[in-house]
Amino acid sequence: MPDTFVIDGYNLIHALGMIQKQLAPGGLQASRRRLLDLLAQGFADAAERVTVVFDAKQAPPRIARQQRFRGLHVHFAPKGQSADDWIEALIAANQDPAKLVVVSNDARLVDAARRRKAEAWSDQTLLDYLEKLPKPSDSAAPPADDRTRLQSAEEKEQWLKEFSDLEQDPDLKEFFDYNRFDEE
Repeated sequence: MPDTFVIDGYNLIHALGMIQKQLAPGGLQASRRRLLDLLAQGFADAAERVTVVFDAKQAPPRIARQQRFRGLHVHFAPKGQSADDWIEALIAANQDPAKLVVVSNDARLVDAARRRKAEAWSDQTLLDYLEKLPKPSDSAAPPADDRTRLQSAEEKEQWLKEFSDLEQDPDLKEFFDYNRFDEE
């Protein structure tokens, strides 16, 4: 039984067709969010055993390189490293690779996993696995819309910190001019 999953995020996004060649602004963030929602819902209570790694060059600005999303561990590879480099380091550092599953169609990562006696799964193998996992009962299931979930104090603080400088942004000044409606 797998104990830990390491997922090549952009590889899986592309393999599942969650992204188009011509991206509109915000398209990459939306694709990442769809993937993370799919994984969080699929793994449910076991989400804390899953690490999803994305390349740093595609990371959203001013966002933590390591964070949590609905239980999942989300990592953006450090500057100067690719997601593949970072995943290989995670494979090498794993104390019990026999219980590790690496999800990627990238031959380099498949080889790295197999050298350490970890499992290497394709996107389809992961989807088949998620399909077989027991689903939480409807009454215990979290709301489908994550916006209705109450934020923890830590999450709230992170969001406040993330967006604290928006009021000073000249391109957004009109949105923070609370008196603009009084003049009309």
